[in-house]
Amino acid sequence: MLVNRSLAAVAIIFGALLTGCSAPDQPTDLRKDGPPNVTTVTVMSDLTGLRLLETATHCRLNDEKRPDLVGLPTFTTTQVCPDDLTLPAEEEGVAEAAPPLWFARVVFDKLLDPTIEDLVPMDPANPSGPQVGSLMNTQPVTLKCNGADVPYNGYYAPNGNRVSYPLGPCLFIQPLSAISVATGADCEVAVKDNVHNKTGESVPTDQRSFKFKLGPMSFRFADPDPTDGESGADDGTFEMDLKGVVTLTFTAAVKLPVDLTQLAVSISEGPNLGTDGTDPDPAVCGTGGTPVLATDIVAGTAGTGATTTALQLTFNVKDPAVAANKWKPSTTYRIEFGSTAKVAATQGSTPGTPAGAVPSDLVFCFHTPPAA
Repeated sequence: MLVNRSLAAVAIIFGALLTGCSAPDQPTDLRKDGPPNVTTVTVMSDLTGLRLLETATHCRLNDEKRPDLVGLPTFTTTQVCPDDLTLPAEEEGVAEAAPPLWFARVVFDKLLDPTIEDLVPMDPANPSGPQVGSLMNTQPVTLKCNGADVPYNGYYAPNGNRVSYPLGPCLFIQPLSAISVATGADCEVAVKDNVHNKTGESVPTDQRSFKFKLGPMSFRFADPDPTDGESGADDGTFEMDLKGVVTLTFTAAVKLPVDLTQLAVSISEGPNLGTDGTDPDPAVCGTGGTPVLATDIVAGTAGTGATTTALQLTFNVKDPAVAANKWKPSTTYRIEFGSTAKVAATQGSTPGTPAGAVPSDLVFCFHTPPAA
């Protein structure tokens, strides 16, 4: 659940390779004097599942130690803070952490007193085995969303610098239950007095509080893509397996049971054309076909919690002929949604923020093969 420090070490090496084989320039070095300054605060904003991209919600002004262009393990780069040191983060105070598995990273310009974390066994049943950092007892920050305290854990990473991935040194902060915070929430991470350097100097009081947001529940993509037909459109030529499902993927876990009234989904069907029943009926892809009873539409998800499958809303139908959830053979189907269609998030949505709207132009038309 927590990022392994070995990844950070590998990423530092990668950062060095990115800038050349010679020793890194002086600006990448940590400061030797003064209190620990917060150079940047980032939140995990990656929706791809790799969880590599982080967006700055704070960049310290006029500080050459803050990060700018950073190399990623994918051999690509990401711009964290603007090159112009007089500019704040592009999303200063409003960067959106990506639900459901989000975290915050507070980056400093010098090493902290390592007692800010405890080292605990990775496996409690094996106290002499590998250890990991923990902030459960030290609690160096407060984490609040919509004004409520959010329990968290994390660790202190002493490695890294302003060009490494991950950035460092830093405090890595991750909620114990990321899905306990409503999408669209206003959040804040605030550094406490017990965060100080090895000589006892604490973080300056004007560098203690940083705001960000939790991203809204929103639609990402569909599978199959409505343009998967032979003509690049929802023309019915895409062949759906009888046991296949249409999947809509969102940025947060789908609340169950799915409210079909709120979703405003409708499905029409009609027999395939052709002597062998393998040709889609274009009339169904238009405005034809027979409506499938709402009671025969099956909508759900295969996962729970914050798993990838929990973000996926799936559709198929009940086939009374075989008493199973599967599409009828040799049939053309059209699926469309009402103009106000939306999907609720398991973790809820903050009032006034989008609630998983389904694009009104999202239409599927496909056909099924004959029965085996």
